[in-house]
Amino acid sequence: MKNTLLLALSIAVALVAQTAAVCEAQYAQYGDVVIANAMVGHHLYNLFGQDLGRIQKVTFDDYGTPAFIIVSIIGSNKIVPIPFSALVPSYRPNRFTVAITIGQLRNMPGYSINALDSF
Repeated sequence: MKNTLLLALSIAVALVAQTAAVCEAQYAQYGDVVIANAMVGHHLYNLFGQDLGRIQKVTFDDYGTPAFIIVSIIGSNKIVPIPFSALVPSYRPNRFTVAITIGQLRNMPGYSINALDSF
């Protein structure tokens, strides 16, 4: 049983590492800007699979690296910036995930959806 558990753990670690490697390869191949812009319009989910909202915009720092994703919270008229680094690799294509609950997201400081053009 111990060997089976170790094998299962090894496979899980390998899958996570492979997903991270694919994400890094995509960034290297297509560039940060292309991938970040392709995220716009997709939904953002948490680790429990709950739909948190829609990615409205991706902002960049002075070096052209993605800095924040601007998310419109589902069931709200509020947008919230989430650090790009908070994204968690996902095994599903076009599935963007963060380790945040909907309650935490709603309690975060945010802006009116009308302020979207100022980002």
